Amino acid sequence: MKKSFFNFFLSVMWTVFCLCSCNQSCSLVEGKKNAGVNSVKVLNWNLQTFFDGSFNGNEYSEFSSGAAGWNKEKYDVRLERLSEVVKSVDPDIFVMQELESEDQLYDIFNRLCSNFSLSKNYGYGCFFKEEGGAIGCGVLSRYPLFGKSVHSLDIRSEEESQPSMRPLLKVFVNVNDRPLLLLINHWKSKSGGEEKSEVWRNYQEAVLAETFARCTEDKIPAAACGDFNRDILEFRKIAGRKLQFNVELNGENPAQVYSPWYDSGGNLLEPGSYFYNGNWERIDHFFAGSGVSLCDFKVENKGGWANADGTPAKYIVKYGTGYSDHFPVSCVVTW
Repeated sequence: MKKSFFNFFLSVMWTVFCLCSCNQSCSLVEGKKNAGVNSVKVLNWNLQTFFDGSFNGNEYSEFSSGAAGWNKEKYDVRLERLSEVVKSVDPDIFVMQELESEDQLYDIFNRLCSNFSLSKNYGYGCFFKEEGGAIGCGVLSRYPLFGKSVHSLDIRSEEESQPSMRPLLKVFVNVNDRPLLLLINHWKSKSGGEEKSEVWRNYQEAVLAETFARCTEDKIPAAACGDFNRDILEFRKIAGRKLQFNVELNGENPAQVYSPWYDSGGNLLEPGSYFYNGNWERIDHFFAGSGVSLCDFKVENKGGWANADGTPAKYIVKYGTGYSDHFPVSCVVTW
């Protein structure tokens, strides 16, 4: 897979946006350079079926044609709303789930780029989805990205055939020549039944646990984020206070990690990131491995992307209203 380079004209200057490819590094826009311990602010958001304005046949039915209610104008409005949220949070790294195409990273880049500060631009990005899939995961970063790889599952030992499952996306972010491994997840949804689909999320949890365990052995700082479609209460909590780790990821090679959904007293933070059937759920996560700390964790719910009752303003194709059925979550990652 070769590198992709595109030029965007920004009124008085040229900026290059670089998409990272497997086992290749990208460099052009300089990231911020801070001495000492590295910290970056990361925003994670499930964008809720963020399809572009063209039709290629892989779209969900409500986005499959103009007759179905979707069009380029509505896409442009969604782009503006997305940029509104990202600009208000101002992260160093923006991680997305349910993005349709790599080309959309360029669209988002154009909406976010600054004419006045190159260090504020998201000059690096990567994207991946399964072949033939409708949606995937994307990353925009102010720091160089390199070494993208994916871990897909091929399970044939269950009675039922493996459904379509998005792989674990791994990519390094380079800050002051001290890389951090980002592990980006979008686990199997509970559609078709929570109990029936649980086995597939268990496999995905095992993959993440194995990855964290190996990172600990190899002393690689790693942090995971994404939409796990599993509430924090469905993970095994490690008892006790003032522990470095508060959650254990299960699998053949378990791993202990830290989740910021619990405060220092072990209590759950309010509200959740997803509201379903009248209940808050905490299914959008950050997890930190050994040598990494998470702080200033927030459910980003202060803006037009929240309804009057405090719930996420779900996007409705028919009317072109709303943002997403998930709230974004953010935190500062330090290593």
